[in-house]
Amino acid sequence: MSRRGELSLGERLAGALPQDVALTFYHISTPPTSCPAIFAAPPGSKPDRTYCESHFLTVSIEKSTDDFSQEILVFAIEVLVYTTKHLTTLFVSKADSTGYISFLALPKTQASPLKSISTTFISYLVHERQRPGIRLVVSLFARAQDQYLFPGSVENPSKHVLDDRGLVKWWCRTLDPVLREYPPRQAGLGGGCEEHDEVTMRSKGYLIVPGFDKYESKAFFPKADNQEGERWGAGHPLRQISTTPSAPPRCLIPHFPDDPKARFLDELDEELPDASSSQIDISPTKRSAGQWKSVKTLEQFWEMMAYRQECSSGRLVGFIWVIFTPSDVRSTSDTETTSSQMPALSEADENYVCPLNSIRAERHISAPRIRRKPGLSGPIVTRQPRTKTASSDLSTSSQPDRSQHYTWPTDSRGQIVLEEKEYTRARDVLLRLDFATSEVATTGTKRWTYEVAVMAGTPGQWGQRVVGEKVTPKQPGEPGHTSTQRYRSEDIG
Repeated sequence: MSRRGELSLGERLAGALPQDVALTFYHISTPPTSCPAIFAAPPGSKPDRTYCESHFLTVSIEKSTDDFSQEILVFAIEVLVYTTKHLTTLFVSKADSTGYISFLALPKTQASPLKSISTTFISYLVHERQRPGIRLVVSLFARAQDQYLFPGSVENPSKHVLDDRGLVKWWCRTLDPVLREYPPRQAGLGGGCEEHDEVTMRSKGYLIVPGFDKYESKAFFPKADNQEGERWGAGHPLRQISTTPSAPPRCLIPHFPDDPKARFLDELDEELPDASSSQIDISPTKRSAGQWKSVKTLEQFWEMMAYRQECSSGRLVGFIWVIFTPSDVRSTSDTETTSSQMPALSEADENYVCPLNSIRAERHISAPRIRRKPGLSGPIVTRQPRTKTASSDLSTSSQPDRSQHYTWPTDSRGQIVLEEKEYTRARDVLLRLDFATSEVATTGTKRWTYEVAVMAGTPGQWGQRVVGEKVTPKQPGEPGHTSTQRYRSEDIG
């Protein structure tokens, strides 16, 4: 394993931040928790057993005044890690800034630390969530919006809100360093390096902007390195990452929260003759074969996306994937053969199966057994009140850190590990605060960090203070110098 692979998140962040820039990081996460599948099951199949692990990273700075300094949040990013037996998906759910990083008064010639933080955090999760023989996908959609996570922050004149084109380019540039940590993926579905004994992870980026052809899409790509070949492509990898590439389109498109294409999926699912309230969890019967009436192929799906309100009327949305494929990736041929050999149900078979299910249901409902509890008797024994277990104990809980469906390394969990319900509460607290001015933003920062600590059962200060050690390159003409990056980290509280 490389030296970079052994670095902690704090060490990686210190190496990415400008020299002497001090930031405080708050990282909360959840254990891998069973969740609805993000891919609809092919006809006749069950949905893949899926787990979701949520990560939320917030960043703050010290705002100094004449008398004292106050902490103020400047950035937040949320990444959802979906895992199945065959695939790991890192979905970048949301990212937002407040604009108050301007208090650091960094040189205008220096790149914003927010991009470096995003790149470093995603790169860290990519490395820590890799599993032998399993593809890993980083997925996101870039859609410009005034504010995602910090209410009122748009009123801050220092906040720089990118337009649609600028945001798509920003995310491509943010993910490009993560992609280039690994060699390029060669042609074919495999890793392309089977002749070597050493397992190699290879990568490739993909971008689709509905309404743009492949030549227009290339304008969003980072500058190409001619020595490595083309690392980005205009298109999608949905067939490549699927265990059943020949399945209907609805089974190949992931269903993420607050995703424009997910809303389109839900509308198209209403066309199914056997549509139900949960199209992800329940596979369609053979009568419809899981096919939509209006959209028959993936290509038609993306063409229709261009006419959606979110992707038209002068707006655009970029859908980005970065695929990491190990050279020993497990073949999907066995899975495809199994699904293709499954016998199709005839109409008579369907009519025969349904009544049996109905009869079983009627028997279960019509003859319930009523058990009566015996009356209480004897002396009354008092019991001591139970003390609520701290949520932070989840970081060392008995849940296994590895299974055939996920990997959950101990040293890459959040500083605070919360159950899904508490995690959602912590995020919602942030969404109810106000960041319109620096005064209310500092108050909101203090309230959020305190309430999360209370949820974890450890009230008090928490977080990790990191001081950057990356030396900014000298301008052309000036004598340059190299310096070994050192790491300084202080745990608060």
